[in-house]
Amino acid sequence: MKRWMVVLVMLLAVAPMARADEASKRAKVQDLFVTMHMDRTMGQLMDMVMKQTRQVVNGMPGADQMTAEQKKVLDDFQKRVEVMVTDSLGWKALEPEYVTLYASTFSEEEIDGLLAFYKSPVGQVFLDKTPELTQKSGVIAQAKMAELQPKMRAMMEDLMKQITATLPAKPKPAAAKKPASH
Repeated sequence: MKRWMVVLVMLLAVAPMARADEASKRAKVQDLFVTMHMDRTMGQLMDMVMKQTRQVVNGMPGADQMTAEQKKVLDDFQKRVEVMVTDSLGWKALEPEYVTLYASTFSEEEIDGLLAFYKSPVGQVFLDKTPELTQKSGVIAQAKMAELQPKMRAMMEDLMKQITATLPAKPKPAAAKKPASH
């Protein structure tokens, strides 16, 4: 019985320390996000997504021939979509889950190291240049994808030919039987 009491007392003593350690770790992750300007970065990302969405909508067939009333309906729709996307994918919506993700992925010592780096002058330069790097990286990736598209299309056509060649031959329709003449 004494043994169980000792274990219970130890568990009760350790549990608050574990919660305090977890709270400390989560606070450091939040500090890391502030240091990394995650709100600004995510805001820029959201702005890019919204800009691309507007371009797609405005590029729809017939968009240039809409009446003023139709354009207003479309603008209202775009605003509702932006609010919905921001509410679901904006930094305020994602931050709690990101804190949990980082806290479960990195040890406290690793978070301390990341904080030290991002608070350093080099880390701040890296953060300042990341949006430009991301944008330019996207341009490079899009160019490479454009180069691949004709090759992929040709490969798909070849694949379809190969698949078609393996299909069993369709039976030819039987000629209609003529009634026997007597």
